[in-house]
Amino acid sequence: MKPWNRACCVGLFLTTLSLVCIVANAFLLVPDGKTWSSDQLSLHVLLMPGFIGGGLMVRSLEHRPVTRGWRGCCGSISIPCSCWCSVFGMLGAIYCLSVSGVGLRIGPKCSINGEWDYHFQETAGTYLKNDTSWNLCEEPLKVVPWNVTLFFLLVVASCLEIVLCGLHLVVEAPLLRAHLECRF
Repeated sequence: MKPWNRACCVGLFLTTLSLVCIVANAFLLVPDGKTWSSDQLSLHVLLMPGFIGGGLMVRSLEHRPVTRGWRGCCGSISIPCSCWCSVFGMLGAIYCLSVSGVGLRIGPKCSINGEWDYHFQETAGTYLKNDTSWNLCEEPLKVVPWNVTLFFLLVVASCLEIVLCGLHLVVEAPLLRAHLECRF
């Protein structure tokens, strides 16, 4: 497969994953299908890991350098720009992975006996194995499985984005070398 075809394939996969991250983050903002105030939502939801990191920063890759591919020595697509976009996308995916992982470990902010707090924070993630404790949250209803599912989806998507951005950098490295040799 030619390098520009590989870059196009990587770009299409990254586009799909970035859209998954954006949609998952949007759903995290409306647990139980209702809007809640910012003091009732988890900080890890409000940091928007799916929108900012796994979504917009990774989508910067898809515009020119990746989806259009490389057009030969001294072509119209800037190979250095493509490499920087890959690094930028990888940083965004790492941000998404970090915030989502911590959000998954700490658990959601919910109301138990009228008190809004991170009630699963002290469990250090063991609440994930004990789904009977998930019903302790009174508001938002079913927030624990909601957050667990969506944060897990963000973790998986961002891991794939990191791998694909790294793959794109590996594919682009020989092209960058050829591009620089052509220029000088």
